[in-house]
Amino acid sequence: MSFAKNALDNEIFKKKVWRGISIFFGFLLVLGMLVHQSRLHDITVHIPPELSNTVVQKANHIPRPNVYLFTANILQALNNWDKNGEEDFKRNIEAYKYYLTPAFKDQLLSLYEAKKKKGELSERVRGVQEIFGHQYNESRVKKLAFNVWQVDIDLNVREWLRGMNVKNFDMQFPIRVVRYDINRQLNPWGMALDGFVRMPQRLKSDKQDIADNQH
Repeated sequence: MSFAKNALDNEIFKKKVWRGISIFFGFLLVLGMLVHQSRLHDITVHIPPELSNTVVQKANHIPRPNVYLFTANILQALNNWDKNGEEDFKRNIEAYKYYLTPAFKDQLLSLYEAKKKKGELSERVRGVQEIFGHQYNESRVKKLAFNVWQVDIDLNVREWLRGMNVKNFDMQFPIRVVRYDINRQLNPWGMALDGFVRMPQRLKSDKQDIADNQH
């Protein structure tokens, strides 16, 4: 009788073990399906602005026109001061921080402090825009490394002080841009400005600089 009871107990134990193993592998299967499904939703396809020709685009590949468009939009947003540069410039840096690497954000904040100390921000209104005829072409976006680009943006910069136009010149901004796919809800572009490749330079122009009343 004892032998029969032990055999029955062994069978019951084996069934419990196999049931546990089946549940465990079933859980892994469901988990794998969920992970796979979530990855399908995370595939990003960047469509270039020019669609006059057929485009075959790889998932997660960022074409050069999109890199340029992103850089131009963010750079202009950072440098437009609607009311007072002393407030607007710093507020812009904070508002667009998700499109900047931490290193470039710190660099811009240092630039802000330097300009503030020199009195180049108080009551200043600034408007920047792309120079006509200097828009995107392939030479303006250079690939430096995998998912790293140099983008050359030419902007006309105008500043007003108490309603008086005190600056009007053209500058080239050579910006380093990197893939920055950290938080798609806060940065759907998946890119960030990473600093100046070299300091912005004044472009040759027929315009005469307007004397800055601050100097």
